[in-house]
Amino acid sequence: MGERAQAIGRRIRRLRESKGLSRQDIASHLGVDLTAISAWERGDYLPREGRRVRLGAMLGIDVGSLFAEEQDAGVTGQSASLLDTAGELPGILRELTGNARTSLRAFRLAAPYATPPHVQEEFRSLLDQRLRNDSLLVQRIEIFYSLKRLQEVLANIIRYDGRSYAVKSYCAGVREVVPGMGGYIFDDHEVLVGAYWANIPPQRGLGLRLTGEPFRTYFTNYWSEVWQRGTLLNRRGALDLSVVRAVALELGLDPALWTKFVDEAHQFRMDDDLPPLI
Repeated sequence: MGERAQAIGRRIRRLRESKGLSRQDIASHLGVDLTAISAWERGDYLPREGRRVRLGAMLGIDVGSLFAEEQDAGVTGQSASLLDTAGELPGILRELTGNARTSLRAFRLAAPYATPPHVQEEFRSLLDQRLRNDSLLVQRIEIFYSLKRLQEVLANIIRYDGRSYAVKSYCAGVREVVPGMGGYIFDDHEVLVGAYWANIPPQRGLGLRLTGEPFRTYFTNYWSEVWQRGTLLNRRGALDLSVVRAVALELGLDPALWTKFVDEAHQFRMDDDLPPLI
């Protein structure tokens, strides 16, 4: 089918991703095998006529536009969609993490929070694999409000020493702040923002998935501005934790307890035995 099928396949994939749908979601809805969805998106072949209307309805586009001859008809190149952060976001995190080519940037510039570990189990496991095989650069910025949170991050610094993992402390010690913004940037392209980490158990709320040039431009500039500030915690790796120590003392750690603080970080385990949150 050639270039036409490939163009339609790209269109199907982008529309699916803009809706926050997985290939399995499409396959289950249409009653086809998962490999069929992958084949459609590669342009190996196109869906049968009997499935095209249902596919278009699921993707929010009329069937004529979905299968039009024109290159990328019906696709604007940018999208913004609301997410149910308790129900939809975990699956989208896994999908985008698996598809990310080079980088993940995590920002947590918000009021104090605690993340229920089970919300990110598979996401954290996948990140761990990609960090260990050096296939993803991970950068994160965070306001630290408590020693416990700093210790969790210290455990990651120790775990990923020598890996492509960098953490910056931003305004350490701030106790009260108007809730701000938190989220992830994948490959400077896909952006997830929200505050699903604000409650235990997780409560349903709204998040945003943003794709396209305006969002890419805004958030990459936002990241560049914020990343210039703050204090890089693992500049010299886990063998030199002097910067972490300075932040811990600023947060109120008794200097006599620093060795114990580091030893506990070496032994730190989440309840699910996965690495601490990123």
